[in-house]
Amino acid sequence: MFHRRPALSTAQPPPTARILLGVILTSAVSLSAQAPGFRLWGPMIGNETHLLDTGGNLVHTWQHSARPGLGVYLLPDGDLLRARHVRRHTTTGGSGGALDRISFDGSVTWSFSYDTPAGFSHHDIAPLPNGNVLMIAWEDKTVPEARAAGRNPAFIAGSVFRPDHLIEVQTTGPQAGTIVWRWHVWDHLIQDYDPEGANFGVVADHPELVDINYPLDPAQAPDWNHCNGIDYDPVNDWIVVSAHRQNEIWIIDHSTTTAEAAGHTGGRYGKGGDLLYRWGNPQAYRRGTVASQQLFGQHAPCFIPPGYPGAGNVMVFNNSLVTGSEAWELVLPLDASGRFIEPPPTGFFGPTGPVWSAPAPVSSPIVSNAERLPNGNTLICSGQVGRFSEVDPSGVEVWSHAAQQNVFHAHYVERSLWSDATSLNLGEGGSVQFDLVAGSPRAGETYLVLGSASGTSPGTTVGGLPLPLNPDSYFVLTATMPSVFPLTETIGTLDGAGRASATFGLPPGLSFLAGLHVDHAFLAFDLGSGTTTHASNAVPLDLLP
Repeated sequence: MFHRRPALSTAQPPPTARILLGVILTSAVSLSAQAPGFRLWGPMIGNETHLLDTGGNLVHTWQHSARPGLGVYLLPDGDLLRARHVRRHTTTGGSGGALDRISFDGSVTWSFSYDTPAGFSHHDIAPLPNGNVLMIAWEDKTVPEARAAGRNPAFIAGSVFRPDHLIEVQTTGPQAGTIVWRWHVWDHLIQDYDPEGANFGVVADHPELVDINYPLDPAQAPDWNHCNGIDYDPVNDWIVVSAHRQNEIWIIDHSTTTAEAAGHTGGRYGKGGDLLYRWGNPQAYRRGTVASQQLFGQHAPCFIPPGYPGAGNVMVFNNSLVTGSEAWELVLPLDASGRFIEPPPTGFFGPTGPVWSAPAPVSSPIVSNAERLPNGNTLICSGQVGRFSEVDPSGVEVWSHAAQQNVFHAHYVERSLWSDATSLNLGEGGSVQFDLVAGSPRAGETYLVLGSASGTSPGTTVGGLPLPLNPDSYFVLTATMPSVFPLTETIGTLDGAGRASATFGLPPGLSFLAGLHVDHAFLAFDLGSGTTTHASNAVPLDLLP
C-alpha cells in the first residue's frame, strides 16, 4: 500500500531486517509438549484478572473496581468479559448482579446490571458468536407460589424460593443492554406430590421436565438449582448448564423464541424449552439408584470446539469427593440425524461413563473447570486451591502452576497481540498502539510486526508457523523496511515478560487512503538458532474518511 512513497523506493533493508528475512524464509517451528498460549484467571475475592504464561509469570493484569461474580472470558477481539459482584445477596455463593466488557488497558466499554427481585445474575456467563451474552440468574418466588407449583412444604426453608433462569443480553449502549431471549426452569416443572397442584404427573415418565421436589433437602430450597456453569455450542445451537443441586448437566435448545422456550414445542428440535438431554444423576428424574449417580457437585460443562480433538463432546469437572475430583469427557448420545437418543422407559440417558478422564491435580469440592486445548491436551483447574495443570491425552502432566488463591475457572488463551483501536480517522490523523505479549519464554527474542492489505485468509506459513496475513506489497514493506512510516518500533527485542509495543500512525489529510483495510500480526525469532518461535493473531485496522 505505502510502497509508492518516494523515500521508500530507494531505501535498503537494515541489516537486522535482512537477517530476519532469511529466518522467515528458512526457519522451522520449534515444538513443545505443552500448549504455548496463556491461561486466563482471576481470584474469586480479588479485584483483578490475570494472563499467566507457560513460564508461570503474570504477563498482563486487568485491575477492577469490584470483585468478580464469577465468570471471566477473553472475547475474540481481545476484550475481557467479566461478571461483576454487587452488594445484594452477598452471602449467597456465586452471586453477581452485573457484567462488564473491558479493553486491554482496563477501560470499561460496556456494563449491564441484572439485579432485581425478578432477576439476579450469578456464577457463570457465556459469550455468543453474535456478540450477545448468556447469563445465569435467580428469580424470587414466594412460598405460596412454590407450593402452588407443587413444592412439598417440608422442602421449603425461609421466605423465598429461587429457581434459575437464563437470559441472552444484547448491547444497546455503554451502560445498557436488552434481554432478547429467556429460558426459565420454572416453565418446565413436574411433581407427584400434590394431585391438585400445577405440574402434577409421573416424574419418571418425563425426563424432559425438572422435579420441583428434588433434591429432598429443605436446606437447599432458597437456591434450588444453583446452576454454576454455562456454555454454548454454535454448531447445534445448544446451551449446556450445570445444575449443581441436581448433580446433572442439562442441554436445552437455543433456537427457540422466548415464547417457545416457555413451552414444550417449537425450535429446531421441536421440544420448546424442555430438556433435550440430562446426565449425571438419574435419581433426579426418578430412575436409577444411588449407584447410578456419576456426577457430584460438578462444575463448568463446556463443548469441545470444532477442530479440537474430541470436537462436539462435553468436558465437565466432576468435583466428587467420593472418587476424587476428575476432568471428564463425555460423548453425547446422538442418532444419525444429530438428535439425542431418548432413554428407554425405565432407563436413563447415556453414556455409561466418560470416554476420557484425568484426575485433578488436587481434589476440589467447589468451583473448578477443565477444557480441551487445540493440541489435544487438557487444562484442569482445581479451583479451591488455585492449582492449574495441563495433561496430555494419556493423562501425564506437562505443565502446572499454583496460584495459591481460590479460582473459579482458568481458560486457555492463544491471543498475543492487542491494539487500542480498530479504526483511524484520516481527517484527524492519529495513531494506533499495538501491545505485543509473547510471554516470558520469549524474553530477549527479536520481534517483527508485519502487515497485509489483502486479508488474513488463507494467510501464510513463516518458519513453519501459520501467520494470519496474506503476502502482498505491504507485507513485503513491513518485512524489509520495519519501523518506517507509517510504523514505529515494529522491530526490537521483547522484554523480560516477552512484551513490547509498536505504533501505526498517520498525519491528517491522507484522504486517498479512505476505505483501506489492513491487518497486522507479529513474529518472534531466536536469531541465535535461526528459529521462528511465535506467530501472533492478527488485529484489524480500517482507515476511515
